[in-house]
Amino acid sequence: MKFHDLSIGQRFELDGAAYVKTSPVLACREDGGTKFMARSALVKPLDGAEQKPKAVKERLVRANTVLAAFEVYHARCREVLERSEVSVDKRADNTDALERGRQDFLDALSAD
Repeated sequence: MKFHDLSIGQRFELDGAAYVKTSPVLACREDGGTKFMARSALVKPLDGAEQKPKAVKERLVRANTVLAAFEVYHARCREVLERSEVSVDKRADNTDALERGRQDFLDALSAD
């Protein structure tokens, strides 16, 4: 089972030691110490059978809501880029990459 699939508070074993998941990326060793955990780390659940990951509830969002939120995010990215302390050439390259990423997102959103 992957670390990501554990519930917070669930006990597991890794490399022969017992841990408790304390956050989406941290675990506390039962005999002391904290460890950063990769989401993909393979662990063995303790205290019974493996728990299945909770089903993700599907939520539909209107495309215009997604697009509006994305445009706000994109504008903030451009503002940060404009304020950055990089050369004019590098800023232009970064702006071009940001605009290509924006267009790829918009293309993916309208792919259906």
